[in-house]
Amino acid sequence: MAGLVAASVAASGLLIAQAFALTHLLVALARGATAELPLAAAMVAGVVVARAVVGYLGDLCAAHASATVSRHLRRRLVHAMLGLSARESSSRRTGELSLLATRGVAATEPYLTRYLPALLLAVVLPPLTVVAIATQDLLAALIVLLTLPLVPLFAVLVGMATRDRADRQWAALSGLAGHFVDVVKGLPTLVAHGRADAQSTTIRRVTDRHRVATLSTLRLAFASSAVLELVATLSVALVAVVVGLRLATGSLDLATALVVLLLAPEAYWPLRRVGAEFHAAAEGTAAFAAAEEIVAGVPTPVAAATGPDRTAPWPGVSVSGLTVRYPGRTAPALDLAEDLDLPARGLVAVVGPSGSGKSTLLAALAGELVPDRGRIGSGDLLLDADSVDRWREQVAWLPQRPWLTSGSVRDNLTLARAGVGDTELWAALSRVGLREVVAGLPGGLSATVGEDGERLSAGQRARLALARAVVAGRPLVLVDEPSAHLDRDSEQVVVETLVWLAHRSTVVVVTHSPAVMTSASRVVRLAEPVLPEPAPAGPVPAEPVLRAQSRARVPAVAEPSPQGGSGRGRWALSVALGVLAAASGVALTVTSGWLIARASQHPPILFLTVAIVGVRAFGIAR
Repeated sequence: MAGLVAASVAASGLLIAQAFALTHLLVALARGATAELPLAAAMVAGVVVARAVVGYLGDLCAAHASATVSRHLRRRLVHAMLGLSARESSSRRTGELSLLATRGVAATEPYLTRYLPALLLAVVLPPLTVVAIATQDLLAALIVLLTLPLVPLFAVLVGMATRDRADRQWAALSGLAGHFVDVVKGLPTLVAHGRADAQSTTIRRVTDRHRVATLSTLRLAFASSAVLELVATLSVALVAVVVGLRLATGSLDLATALVVLLLAPEAYWPLRRVGAEFHAAAEGTAAFAAAEEIVAGVPTPVAAATGPDRTAPWPGVSVSGLTVRYPGRTAPALDLAEDLDLPARGLVAVVGPSGSGKSTLLAALAGELVPDRGRIGSGDLLLDADSVDRWREQVAWLPQRPWLTSGSVRDNLTLARAGVGDTELWAALSRVGLREVVAGLPGGLSATVGEDGERLSAGQRARLALARAVVAGRPLVLVDEPSAHLDRDSEQVVVETLVWLAHRSTVVVVTHSPAVMTSASRVVRLAEPVLPEPAPAGPVPAEPVLRAQSRARVPAVAEPSPQGGSGRGRWALSVALGVLAAASGVALTVTSGWLIARASQHPPILFLTVAIVGVRAFGIAR
């Protein structure tokens, strides 16, 4: 960082010195002073070489700083990821963490190698340039001083929009990475059931969503660069016109005019560069924020869950007037025709056709889904935004595919209640029929189950999650399709465990199984689903608002259109336009300098000079 600061200061001084040396050379050429030409040319060459050396050293410092910081950040990030507790890692997908540790950390390098040096130069060079211009002409310095704030003003306005779009782009990329890893992990199952092609289509749609977000960010970056270029060019043109008119009237000498015209663009250039490099570093700043969220949370110990306070009696759950509606749709996903009073103890089976809102009801009871209307409570405890954390302490929720940490069997069983002895853990495993299975694993309770229970079968995963609910001892147990895809013996074990839990808790089960319905003390039947509405034009409606969403959901988007030959044609056209723009800029700069130098001897040429400045002002060269 010290090297970057020193290089920025030295580069600023050399840039101002180059303007004076080049002015001396141009004046000598205009006046025909051949004796002064060798010294003036040597001065210009020396300054150019010095600027090249200083620029190289500055880039070297920036690259070294970037490598050091990214290596240090990646080490801290991986250490923090490995130190995440089971509770913390449950809200993060493996693909997202892998993306953050690889591409995310790599995306911080443009911030350090490009944006930060540009920012340092923007702090140093404009004030020095204004001071240098003021030593030659106060009026030109005043014009530059008054127009300089316009560039950062527009840069800030555009940067705010860019930041939001960069965040959305990073979120889309994270969702794509997480979904892709999940699909790869489940690929054998998908192939076995003939669903691999459907997931390929989903990945294609998610990829197109990321493509659209990236193009939107790039489009805004290009537009903002054009805005900053236009503001800076108009400001320089204003200085050039004033100086040219004063040069034509004889109130300003040629040497002073050339120095001012050479220095004026350098006052705006660093600010324009900061605005352009901000877009290149936008993804890096989003990655910095995501990494900081993980790294900063490691030193703070997470309070272990000890289970709910069971000293007060559990009064059961009352549900009244509950309505849940998806955003963008008029038909509710769940609309209870009558109130529900769930007893303090008992097994309640929720049945109904697909789409009738059974899983939606469980999500609302778990405090994960915000209803549009209605009331959910238990005695004096009302489920709302202020008491949602207290409510969740009373709930054990088993979705259709329960989440399991990659730790040991003991880690999974004690996730919701720490400090449980091995005797109670073995008793819970015996109740769900897993005692012999776990005892046969290397290490027993210390055996690793793998991420998301990859070393266990589907039935073993479901029963291990059910054993976790037994250990948790929560007064409200919510279970979604516990016997789906299980054989008859495993289903019988699950039903017996639910009945045992119902003797001490309120157990609500969404099911299609006759065995579960037969064992239930009460059956709640939901009505037929409302016919789906015609799909509106435009984006697919989003998922309902969740209070705490542990898995990223990716909405479907339109299929990407093939690029084909048009993409190659646009690429060739963009290269040709870039070359023409660079050549036009060089040609106009050389022509402008020659015309301004000749303007002192031939005033009519001044009109052509002003015309060329106008061309540059409207950005044709760019």
